[in-house]
Amino acid sequence: MTFTKIAMVIGATALLGACGGLELGKAQHTSATGDAFSKALYKEYIALSKDEYGEGDYEDSDVFAMRAIAAAGGKPTAPEAPNARPQPAKPGKLIAKAHPRLVKALAGSGAKAKPAMAARAQAMYECWTQEQEENNQQDHIDRCRVQFFIALAQIEKKAAAKPAPKPKAKLSPLTFLVYFGFNSATLDGRANSVLGTAADVIRDTKPKVVSVTGHTDRSGSGTYNAILAEKRANAVAAALGKLGVSGRLMTIGSLGENANAVDTKDGMKESGNRRVEVTVSY
Repeated sequence: MTFTKIAMVIGATALLGACGGLELGKAQHTSATGDAFSKALYKEYIALSKDEYGEGDYEDSDVFAMRAIAAAGGKPTAPEAPNARPQPAKPGKLIAKAHPRLVKALAGSGAKAKPAMAARAQAMYECWTQEQEENNQQDHIDRCRVQFFIALAQIEKKAAAKPAPKPKAKLSPLTFLVYFGFNSATLDGRANSVLGTAADVIRDTKPKVVSVTGHTDRSGSGTYNAILAEKRANAVAAALGKLGVSGRLMTIGSLGENANAVDTKDGMKESGNRRVEVTVSY
């Protein structure tokens, strides 16, 4: 291939890339009409489109922007199908299971009584599926997933009051994973981001208990690893405390090298085992 042809190919590729992300501008200059749900969904999609645009994901920014335009016109799209995006096996099952619940809830009286919360549920479901498809920002995945289930629980409640009070919708336990470097109990930027999300969830959902459990890999002696795991758990608990999580909520423990997430031989280093598990229970 000649230099001229190579330059033409590179130029064409750059031009195609530059075309992405154009829909956000159109969406932002579209006046929202329709009912309260449509207007609220328009705002939710604009926010998602802006987030993806800011991360350089112009394709998904355009997707959310076009859905914002549809909602602005009073013709909101239905929640994205669970098989619309390829998903990891285990999260994919949870996403597929949640979809019919969302569709049913959106058609119910609870959604009609709380249109803004209904729009939130739909947008956070699609945020969850989009982030889980990329599967590289666990804090973003957690935030979208948790906010979806919070909104879903609100709209699954019936609008009309019943003579006997209904028990509150109970959230399933949530676990946040904080990873550490070898032989370290120091929190890095990624760890602090995960803990920021965890603290937001704890404040929003008011759990009964937050378990903070330290772990290590199998490199080093069992006695040393028990101490290191405890240091990691204490570091995480201290960080959560600074983020506003009450110490009375937290139970702090250490399992050392005795409960590996990744099965290894004794003496082997494994980054997936150097962690603290923050489990939020209701």
